Amino acid sequence: MTIMLGKVYAALKAAGAPEDEAMAAAEEMGDMREQFSGLRSTMQELRADMKGELQGVRSELAELRSDFRGELAGVRGEVAYLRGRFDVLIWAAGINAAATIAILGVLLRH
Repeated sequence: MTIMLGKVYAALKAAGAPEDEAMAAAEEMGDMREQFSGLRSTMQELRADMKGELQGVRSELAELRSDFRGELAGVRGEVAYLRGRFDVLIWAAGINAAATIAILGVLLRH
């Protein structure tokens, strides 16, 4: 159904446009108004969809960040464990070297 904009029609008639042309122009303006209204509605739906998608991406990023922090904490724990083991290994090598030098010293003195 075609909508005619009455004010546009009246303005065109007041400007001296013929009846049929004024009516056709007012109806065309009404059709354009309906099209823009439909476009506005579509844009609002698209905006709502984009907001939803963006919120989904944000929550996925937060989840990934949380997972990464958990993995990082696990890696830090493993590094601390290995550092402790390495310290024990260094102490064992030092004690072994000291004992070897002491034994060699005793053996070489006689």
